[in-house]
Amino acid sequence: MPVEVDVITALQPVVVLVAFAAITPIIGYAEGKAKFKYASGIFATIGFLVALALAVRMYLNMPPPPEGYLTSSFPGFGPPLGVEVKVDHLSLFMAMLFCGVGLLTSIYSIKYMEHDTGLDRYYTMLLLLVAGMVGVVFAGDFFTLFVFWEVMSISSYSLVSFRKYRWEPIEAGFKYLVMSTLGSLIALLGMALLYGYAGTLNFTALSAVFSAPGVNLAYSYVVIALIIVGFGVTASIVPFHTWLPDAHPAAPSSISAMLSGLVIKAAVYAIARGTFTIFAPSVFNYGIVLVVFAIITATVANVKALLQRDIKRLLAFSSTVNIGFIIFGLGVAAYGIQLWSSVGSQLALTAGIIGFVGALMHILSHAIGKGLLFLAAGSFITRTKTRNLYELEGVGRAMPWTGVSFSIGLLSLAGAPPFAGFVSKFLLLMAGYSVGDLFMSIATSLMLLNSVFAAAYYLRLLQICVFRSKCERVKAIKEASAVIVVPLVLLMIALIVIGCYPWPIMDVIQKAASALIPIPAAP
Repeated sequence: MPVEVDVITALQPVVVLVAFAAITPIIGYAEGKAKFKYASGIFATIGFLVALALAVRMYLNMPPPPEGYLTSSFPGFGPPLGVEVKVDHLSLFMAMLFCGVGLLTSIYSIKYMEHDTGLDRYYTMLLLLVAGMVGVVFAGDFFTLFVFWEVMSISSYSLVSFRKYRWEPIEAGFKYLVMSTLGSLIALLGMALLYGYAGTLNFTALSAVFSAPGVNLAYSYVVIALIIVGFGVTASIVPFHTWLPDAHPAAPSSISAMLSGLVIKAAVYAIARGTFTIFAPSVFNYGIVLVVFAIITATVANVKALLQRDIKRLLAFSSTVNIGFIIFGLGVAAYGIQLWSSVGSQLALTAGIIGFVGALMHILSHAIGKGLLFLAAGSFITRTKTRNLYELEGVGRAMPWTGVSFSIGLLSLAGAPPFAGFVSKFLLLMAGYSVGDLFMSIATSLMLLNSVFAAAYYLRLLQICVFRSKCERVKAIKEASAVIVVPLVLLMIALIVIGCYPWPIMDVIQKAASALIPIPAAP
């Protein structure tokens, strides 16, 4: 049964992150007076650590799924018209991921950003960015989700443009702002149509309305399309992805890791929550649309990635490829559940469940792997002063700890065993082939080809940066600071541990999946 708590208790990690963000400018002022340039970074890191600890504690105390969750609302302004905070296992899975990667990025930034000015503003925005993302996954209605969505978005625009003395960050930040705003407006139109039809924006109430007999199917599909397209801009789904390859090279590498590892995953969460919760896949057949979007996204981004000479642009297009795999998992889940509902195929239901679990597993493995790659690439770029792949030949040999971490990240994303990326891709492909019909078999084969194609340029990147002899540019450079290397090593270890022993994290992910899709109890 759900547990009712007060708003502050339900939003503990968010409250901590916002409080630390509010105090960080004061720390920055004192930092300037004391001439201790690391104070803001250390303070923000403590904030992330506390928020992560609170999220973990909430998870450990959470009642068992799927009925067990925390709910809260403001007195006199609760559902169905008022706002609601609803925290379930899926919310906490995402929140722990956001706070964990945010913590390691904050540690990395202490040395990586030391030559920049205005670091109190940087850490304030970084804290608010994660607070916004955690708020998005804790929202129990679209109004609350959209408020936190804007906190996340405004913070990310500011961080992309942080190095405002250069033209590239300003241009990329403005493009991101325009495209993301258009996406938000499209999603907002979908919310308006939902409110006009149902008189509420509460997820639970909307689910009851759109599950009732006689619901307007055409109206519903228009809303589904608006939700997928609106949030799909930030998720970097093709053809709404063009902001991402510009934003990544322009932003500090720590922010590239946050954008690629977390922000686009928050958008995927919004798509999943907005579709699976309100429009039951057993009633509405949108799995085919998600699968088609996934194939187009992975294929186009793969071709683009292969043409890149800029290491950060290549990694940016790679992120879009992996969003294709995540969306594919959601599509398999929706398609499998709909097939089970229409023809009673238990195999299709099982495949759908595996697809959703695989999508969540790929969210985790890609967030860790791509966060690692962008942080490692940032270390390479800081030392060599170039993003050109062919001027980074042998850089992994000159920076062995960073090079080894970078190599493991690449192998994981390529789907090589025994790393986390192999587990998630195996689940996704197994789910697709297990559905048992011709359409899904062809679609899964196309995704398998995309996986092989992506592995080719990951191995090319590995060969250039690690296996080749050191070029003149990198012969004199040395390993990065220990403060930069430690987050890389921790992320590398996470990829290895999850790949070699995935069962504990699979248990967490299965509980998270049960918040949105029916998972039959074990006999």
